[in-house]
This record gives sequence, structure tokens and C-alpha cells, in this order.
Amino acid sequence: MNLFRKIFLGIGGTAVLTGMSLKVFPQENDGLSVAKKVADKVIADTHFAFTLVPQKEVLGLQVVDFRSLRPVSGQQVYAKSKLTAISDTVLSFGLSYAGQISIWINSKPVYDGENSVVKIPKEISYNRFTFNQRFSTGLKKGDNEIVIRYTAVEAGLPVVFLMPATKEGDLDTAAKFGSGIKEESQNTAWMLLGPLHKTQQLSLHAGLPDYLMEGTGVLNWAKSPQRFIPELETPANAAYQRDPYTDWHYSHGAMVWSIMALDADGKYSAFAKQYIDFTLQQIPYFGYQYNSLFAWRGSYHRIFRRTMLDDTGAPILPFSEWLLREKNAAVKELVMPIANYVANEQHRLKDGTFCRPEPVEFTVWADDLFMGVPFLLQMAEITGDRKYYDDASNQVLNFRKYLLDPATGLYKHAWFNDKRQQSAAYWGRANGWVAWANAELLAKLPRTHPAYKQVLRNFRQEMKALIAYQDKNGFWHQVLDRPDSYEETSCTALFTIALARGVREGWLNAAYKKNALAGWEAVKTKIDENGVVHGICQGTDIGYDQEFYMKRKTIDNDPRGMGAVITAGIEISKLRK
Repeated sequence: MNLFRKIFLGIGGTAVLTGMSLKVFPQENDGLSVAKKVADKVIADTHFAFTLVPQKEVLGLQVVDFRSLRPVSGQQVYAKSKLTAISDTVLSFGLSYAGQISIWINSKPVYDGENSVVKIPKEISYNRFTFNQRFSTGLKKGDNEIVIRYTAVEAGLPVVFLMPATKEGDLDTAAKFGSGIKEESQNTAWMLLGPLHKTQQLSLHAGLPDYLMEGTGVLNWAKSPQRFIPELETPANAAYQRDPYTDWHYSHGAMVWSIMALDADGKYSAFAKQYIDFTLQQIPYFGYQYNSLFAWRGSYHRIFRRTMLDDTGAPILPFSEWLLREKNAAVKELVMPIANYVANEQHRLKDGTFCRPEPVEFTVWADDLFMGVPFLLQMAEITGDRKYYDDASNQVLNFRKYLLDPATGLYKHAWFNDKRQQSAAYWGRANGWVAWANAELLAKLPRTHPAYKQVLRNFRQEMKALIAYQDKNGFWHQVLDRPDSYEETSCTALFTIALARGVREGWLNAAYKKNALAGWEAVKTKIDENGVVHGICQGTDIGYDQEFYMKRKTIDNDPRGMGAVITAGIEISKLRK
């Protein structure tokens, strides 16, 4: 339940009622002061520190790690676990390993094979992995014993990766692994035994022993050592608790980039530099943690996953902005490979349009226009290479082609290329990302560029369409054409950015100023006296119906809207000068 209600006081100011406290923001050129208040809260809620946490299983992908047993080439090691199925079923598995392995379920052989090189699972989109091999087998309802025998090979990584997976690579939840050992915290569902002498081999038909006499020694079942890995801290009193502001995330990148715009050499740029330097310091270790400890959801994991614009084009924004300000070899070493990814490796349609492999292959997300275009524009300035301007303008024109509904002038959240159709809803923030990306392009694209005039015409049409859906109180709604959906802060801030900049730059006529100011007055009613921003829609996938968007929760100080709110304040302050 949103506890805020708006009280408009005309020219004198805007009052915000929060609980029993009434906060009045003076109207006169208050954009910068409010933006700084919001940024100050972000800075206060940011800790450049770690805490140790136990490493646990991630995303249902089983990492059967024999490294603690130190098997040498030819030696065998065993692993066992319990696989509990909710019903009788046939389950498919993704499998990666280097060496020779045999797998039994309920004493029945289900897989036998050998690979010389392991293909470590790669997360190609959210929670979706690639594997070396696949196999399928039947499971009975209830508990099923699974046993793996692994024979080590010279220079092979003694780790087996196993996951119940759909053909797309998603986790199949029809069955779940468990060790059967009662513990408060389990780093793995697997018990390990070995290594056995090269000439010794256990008979699975006789059942696995509880211990094994090996020459003059004894082999007991063990589990992989419980590692404690560093995780970025979130202060206990932070308004936003879901993940630390110091982590690598598209929303954090946009937020810090926006904070940098508050000053060129003051405390806000100093904060951005601290954020940049701290991140650069952590990359060597966290690369090891991601690639060798397989902490696929540990801190900074998105830097190393690097399979979508969420991981690349948006998080890098403050770093590439810093590179524009000063030459820095360490920053450049991070920026340039990401530029190569965006230019040459990012998923695209045949015509070059950014797309994703989710929820189905070759889906165009409106979000990705902002995730890519501002960075392309930065790279055009950094390198002087016109290709980045060409790519940025092509993205803007192509996204309009796929996502715009001519009947409303609004953008749908997605285009499903496989079905050649748009998705269900005019989601507010998706349209907001498009608006901000277009405003960035118009601000930086040379006016002599062949696409400039068309981009400008499209922008004007977009703004004309949007103001028709602005509520009389200044807000836009979570679903733009559904006034019964809630008033949403981030999209209102995003549209305010585009309108204010459009009027100031002369792209729009002065009549739009009132819409920009009304949008800002609405945004301010969602900011409390501590600088906490309320009413920001949580992270949102592609929904197949409007109700999906209607039911999305809002989260205080969610970074997905913080950059927009700060930048809206900056743009309003410039408009009022």
C-alpha cells in the first residue's frame, strides 16, 4: 500500500505527506536540490566492503567437484546424491565434464561417455546454460539414488556439471537434488568417495559401501569443502536491500552515471571515482571466483557472464564516462572488451537489431535500447569512429519499426521475432527507456548524420503520443493505457527527462514545458524527506498479458528508477534556468 498522497499548492510549492510528516519542496528551480538529496541517500546506502558467506548451490546446477580428492590420471572417484521427483517422469539432463564418467540411477546405468575437454556451462541468458552433452532417463516418484563414477584424465578438470534441464537450457523443476544429510547449510547435494587405486573399481550392483579400506588407509565419504566467499555488503539501514549498490548491474550503472552528472569535480564525481576504482580492484579475484569456484551468482558475476546488454552496455556507463573525462589505462582495459562485445557479439536480428534469446530466441526488448545506445554514443566520442553513431541510430529506428503501435503511438515491451508479433502491454518503464535513449541520441548525434532528421521526427511523434496518456496529476501509469494501473515513478521520471530536454534543446515547442514540470511535480511526491524514492516498479520480464504488469510490486529506492529520478531533477533544473 502506497502511504503517499499528493497535495498541490500551486505556485508556492509542492507538499508531500509521509505518515505524519509534511515536507514542502520549494518550486523555484528545485530540481537540482532534490536530485542531490536522492543521490545523497544512495551514497549513504553504499558500502565499499564485503562480508563472508558460505558458497551454496546456484540455480539448481549441480557442481560435483572432485578437486578436494586430488585424483590423478586413471584414478576413480565416486559421488552420490538423492534426486526426488514429484511424480513418475522422464527427465533430461545437461552434462559437462572432461574425463570418463558413468552414471547410474537406482542402480541402472543411464549414461557412459568420455570427453577430453570440459565445456564449462555458460549462462547464455538469465538462468539458462549450455552443456557438453545431454541425456534423458526415467525417474520414479519420490527418492531416486544417483551415482557418478568419474575417471580422471591428464590435465582434465575433475569437476562434473549436471542439471535437470529443458531443451532451452532452463532448470527443470520436476525433480530436486538432496544429499539426504541433515544440515543447516549445504554447499552441495553430493557425497564424495575416493580416489581409488587405478586397479580397483566398485561394483554398483553390490551397493556403495559406507566406508572403504584402501591399502593401509581408510576412505570415508566426504563433501566438497565449505568455502566462504566474499559478498558485497548492503548496510542494514539502507532503503534498498535486494542487492548492494556497489555490484555490477545495468541499473547501478545508470544510477552512478546520473550521479556523475551532478558535478564535474565535487563529491558526486568523487563518489563515482570511488565506485569505479573499487570495482577495478575486485575484478582479478572475482574473475577467479566466477570461473574457478563457479559462483555464478556471486558478487560481480555479471561482469564475467557478459552475455547480454544488461551485463555490458548499461553497467559500463560510468566507466566509459570516466574514460571520456581522463585517460585511464585500467578503465580502458575494461571498457574496450565490452565495446567489442556490444559491437560484435551481442545477439542481434539479421538487420542488426539488438535482441535476446529469452523468453524465446530473437526477442527484442524495449529496455535494450537504453542498455545499448548511450554506450554506443560514448564509444563514438572515445574512438571517433562513426560506426557507433550508425549503430545507435539504426537501433533507434529499428526498435521503432518492431515495437511501435501506430494506433497509439506507444511502444510494446517486446517483439517476438519467431511469431512476428508484438507483446501484450505498453509497459511504462519500457517506453521510458526508449524515450531516454532517443533523447541521448538527439543530444549527441551529429546533425549532419543521415538519420538525424528522421530520429527527430520520431521523437516528436513519441512525445506527442505520450502526453495524451499523462494523468492530470502529472503521473504516467504502470501500463500506460490503463489508468486503473498504479502511478509509476520511474516511467514518469523517464518521460520528464525526455520532455524537459526536448523543450530546452528546441526539439519540442514550449507548450511541452508544462508536461515536463507536471511530471517532475508528480515524481517529487514520491520522494520523502530522507531522499528515499517510492513507487518504482521492480525488475520486470516480458509479460504475456497485461495482468502480469498490473501485479508487479514497487520497491523503495530500486536502482532501476534512481538514475531516472536524478537525471529528471537535473533536466528540470536546466529547464528552469
